[in-house]
Amino acid sequence: MTFSKVFPKTALKASKVLIKVSIIVPAYNEERRSGTFLPKLLDFVKRKIKNCEVLIVDDGSKDKTRDKINSIIQSKDCGKFAKVIGYKKNQGKGNAVAHGVMNAKGEKIIFIDADGSIQPDQIPKMIYYLGKCDVVVADRLSRKSKVKRVLTRAIASFGFNTFVSILFQYSYRDNLCGFKGFKRKVAREIFKDLIDKRWVFDVELFYKIKKRKYSIYFLPITWKHVGDSRINLIKDPFVWIFRLLKLRVNLAKWK
Repeated sequence: MTFSKVFPKTALKASKVLIKVSIIVPAYNEERRSGTFLPKLLDFVKRKIKNCEVLIVDDGSKDKTRDKINSIIQSKDCGKFAKVIGYKKNQGKGNAVAHGVMNAKGEKIIFIDADGSIQPDQIPKMIYYLGKCDVVVADRLSRKSKVKRVLTRAIASFGFNTFVSILFQYSYRDNLCGFKGFKRKVAREIFKDLIDKRWVFDVELFYKIKKRKYSIYFLPITWKHVGDSRINLIKDPFVWIFRLLKLRVNLAKWK
C-alpha cells in the first residue's frame, strides 16, 4: 500500500479537520541509536503526514539522550511538531508509552520503537486502519509480513506467546511487537492506571482490549531484527514469567 493510496491529495488538504495523529517514541539511553532512526522518522512525518505530532518520551535516561534528540529536532527544523518529554527516574517502557499517551493530543495515537526495526513508511498503513478499528497492532507472524529475525529470538518469541496465551486465555499471536495504534479514547482507557510499567505491558493492553471488546486489526508489516536489542535471552525469560504471573493476579481485579 503506497502513501498515495492511504491519503489521497483531497484527504491531505482536509487533514487539519479530519485527521490528527500522535506518534510516541519511548526512549531510554538512546544517545547512540537515536541518530539513525529518529532523523528518518522526522523527515517522513515532515514530508508525508500532516497535522501530526511526534513525542519522544525520555524514560529517565542516564546518558545524553535528551540533548541528542533535541539536537536532531533542531537540525531537522522539526520543532513545530516534535518534542522531547519525560521524567528523571527510569520507570520502564510501558510507563514511557503511557506518559506519552496521557500527553498526546491526537485522535489517533501510535507508538513505535526507537531501534529502527520498523521503518516510518509503515505508519500510514496503521493510520489508515485506525479509521476502521479501535486498535491496530503490528503482526510479525502474519503470512503477509516480511520479517528478518534470528532463530534464537524466534524460538523465544514462540515460547513467550504460547505461555501468555495459556495464562491469559487469549489467542493474540504477537504480543511484544513495538508498533501499536489506538483511537484516543481507547488509548486513554487502557493505559490509565497501567499495572505493568516495563516489558510485559503489551500483554496487559491485549487483556484489556479483549475485556472491553474493542475492535482490532492485525497489520502485516516489514520488520528487521536490530542487533543491539536490549533483551537478554538468558535472564529475561525468568523475569518475564515472574512479571506475567504477577500481572495475571493483579488483572483479576480489573473491570
